[in-house]
Amino acid sequence: MKKVINFSLGAVSVMAALSPLHVNAHGYAEFPAARQLICYNDSGHWGPSDGSQIPNEACRASFLESGTYPIVQKNEFAALVPNYDNMDAVKAAVPDGTICSGGDSRKSGMSVASEHWQRTDMKAGETFTLRYRATAPHNPSFWQFYITKPGYNAAHSRLGWDDLELIDTAGDVKVTDGYYLIDVTLPSGRTGEATLVSRWQRNDPVGEGFYNCSDIRFDGEVLPPEWTSKGQYVKPGVEAQDGDSVWFRIFNKQGSEIVFEKLPITAANENINTWSYDLAQLINDKYPTVTQVGVEEASGDIVYQPSDLYTNQVFVTNPDYNYALDVRDGDVIEPAPVTVQGLESEYTQGSDGKTYIDATVSSEGSYLINMKLLDSTGHQLALASDIVDNGNIDLSVFTTQTGSFSVVVTAAEQGSSEHKVVETKSVTIKDSSGGGDYDYAYPEGIGSYVPGETVVLSRDGNTYQCRPFPEGGWCNIDSAHHYEPGYGSAWQDAWIKQ
Repeated sequence: MKKVINFSLGAVSVMAALSPLHVNAHGYAEFPAARQLICYNDSGHWGPSDGSQIPNEACRASFLESGTYPIVQKNEFAALVPNYDNMDAVKAAVPDGTICSGGDSRKSGMSVASEHWQRTDMKAGETFTLRYRATAPHNPSFWQFYITKPGYNAAHSRLGWDDLELIDTAGDVKVTDGYYLIDVTLPSGRTGEATLVSRWQRNDPVGEGFYNCSDIRFDGEVLPPEWTSKGQYVKPGVEAQDGDSVWFRIFNKQGSEIVFEKLPITAANENINTWSYDLAQLINDKYPTVTQVGVEEASGDIVYQPSDLYTNQVFVTNPDYNYALDVRDGDVIEPAPVTVQGLESEYTQGSDGKTYIDATVSSEGSYLINMKLLDSTGHQLALASDIVDNGNIDLSVFTTQTGSFSVVVTAAEQGSSEHKVVETKSVTIKDSSGGGDYDYAYPEGIGSYVPGETVVLSRDGNTYQCRPFPEGGWCNIDSAHHYEPGYGSAWQDAWIKQ
């Protein structure tokens, strides 16, 4: 039987915003370190209200403006931009002067102008591995990296978009041991101080994006690269015809693509000497600090030899990188093995009126996976999508309807727009059997949960009680990803399973 409780969150919301509890959410730049991480590690924020125990003057200025909130929320410097591919929309959500605060006025202290922001020493022109702590990985997503233009002075003004230039990008990156590891190339010829801005953008309808500022100092120019050959560029027997495409890819040690170029083949360039030359020039111009195609000369330079195609090799600056060149028939490939497990023929509707259908998808290769729930007429009711990259992912869809349905799982290799069906399953959903005492079926009633009292029914069929004050304040945070009972990444911070 349900009972209705009316309760104003009031002071509990304030407590939840200010409490220094650890929350598993999102992430932050660890190398080069983001401002909020440096201030968090320097400590002193729980001392006198004048910030006199905070050793760094910039962190102290941030504290005097925004209190402890920026460091408590160090992994949630985020803004919601549903139209995230439109930079005008991004700039409206994260206005000038708030970039280092993730567009959040409550964290504005991290955007203060100061000459005392601690800086990481870097070299101009170098390709370094950015290390981003993923306290809650989000895939699919993409990355952009900006640096302040010469002449910008962090001591004089808060950062604006016109102060920045885009220097590198990355697509969907696989998490490795709790980190996103991304190779980023800094511009050559730079000296003095600068601020590196990372934008990590989720591909989802809400458009959650994360913005971190890492202050750096150029302490010289990177030395000429030491090249390692990864073998022959084009092997004898390789052919490409009009309508095909040639894929050039460099992979890091974890198997993620760090270079991906696709050259369409037409009647004009299908001669092997033509397309191989065009592709090599594209690679050599675009990735001079990562990879080069040609022959290594005594000077250390890599020079392409168009007169003798098969002498050219692929060189990389990191010996752990690997190389692949493939000719794709009409830009369509047969999927490597993609398997789907966990789908049942019959489901029973939950007592909350919802039925969740879960599946695990495994692959050999990197694919965009779509799992669709269709009704008996073929109308799509729900869709779940994610990237699987030589591993496993879990997908889930739900519906409030009962009857006969189909679950269709498709796969498209990264870079291809063609989805192929890998699994079709007919399922039947029966009426709910109901039962159990609870106040609400989660997420109903969020904002009215009473710490230490409210009991909710989760979609796993179990009931959960909101933890006593002060932890119980997290129960009313409307973020299923973090606090859904039994499922959220930090649900145990908020709930006690009955």
